[in-house]
Amino acid sequence: MIISKTLIRRSLSSLASPSPSPSDSLLVDKALTFLRRHPYQLQHISADFTPEAASTLLLKSQNDQELILKFLNWANPHRFFTLRCKCITLHILTKFKLYKTAQTLAEDVAAKTQDASLVFGCLQETYAPCDSTSSVFDLVVKSYSRLNLINKALSIVHLAKAHGFMPGVLSYNAVLDATIRTKRDISFAESVFKEMLETQVSPNVFTYNILIRGFCSAGNLDSALKLFDKMEKKGCLPNVVTYNTLIDGYCKLRRIDDGFELLRAMALKGLEPNLISYNVVINGLCREGRMKETSLVLTEMNRRGFSLDEVAYNTLIKGYCREGNFHQALVMHAEMLRHGLSPSVITYTSLIHSMCKAGNMNRAVGVS
Repeated sequence: MIISKTLIRRSLSSLASPSPSPSDSLLVDKALTFLRRHPYQLQHISADFTPEAASTLLLKSQNDQELILKFLNWANPHRFFTLRCKCITLHILTKFKLYKTAQTLAEDVAAKTQDASLVFGCLQETYAPCDSTSSVFDLVVKSYSRLNLINKALSIVHLAKAHGFMPGVLSYNAVLDATIRTKRDISFAESVFKEMLETQVSPNVFTYNILIRGFCSAGNLDSALKLFDKMEKKGCLPNVVTYNTLIDGYCKLRRIDDGFELLRAMALKGLEPNLISYNVVINGLCREGRMKETSLVLTEMNRRGFSLDEVAYNTLIKGYCREGNFHQALVMHAEMLRHGLSPSVITYTSLIHSMCKAGNMNRAVGVS
């Protein structure tokens, strides 16, 4: 996100943190001494420590990364570590680019605070004294999105816009990803994408990949392909994930030949297919019973230096079982074990069921 100068001035003028009381100042001094020299002594002041003392300590020590992390480790379970304290800590952690630690704390805040506007208000209030960066808002939007709290994530985006912040592509991508992941109606994702464009936030390859995945999951391959064309015209180059998603979309609609064509088109664009690319095609062929053609894919994989993984072996074994080619299924099973890979429960079930169906009980017992 980008923040306007107006918001900075407003934050600086609206926030005037009161000086800590003498008792809080004493607690802060004690805590700082204990954190630096005698951390085991902190337990003796936990009961008396106040939210005001915690806020003061955080602001006073915001440039000391090691001390902030020690304080977070001590304070987090305690009641004095209030929403305001957590927001100050989020600003500091984000400023230090300690995103993993910040993400954990932000998700805790998102999960425990019913009203997202309270979180935004607290972050806004503490923004200036922490000399923060707007990345903190992207972080919080991402946290709500990871918890599938999509409406709350969007409310943070809208509040940010209303108060002078410009949400970035990271925020919108997080909301879009949660929308598709939770199988919310694709029209909702389209409306978020429209808002993103109206806000003049430029989509990146991740944005397009998320939406293409959503259209493919909804069985709307035509819309996915239109978006694919649009991203290229906009100068956003598709990556291997884009192609894999579309190839899978073709295969699920039983348009495997079109999927093959797209796989070939990747090479013309200078993109190397990866293992997932081939697994998607193998799965499509097996699902359609075109087992002979899988050998062509395996040859191509071998030529490019790829080895079959558990996913590919399991898919091929199930495909051969459905075809009734028990010999080849067992050959693949033996090869899989030889490479130290483990068949899935479904694969074992397919093998045993196929052997039993063929009246070959001894082989079925051997497989199990």
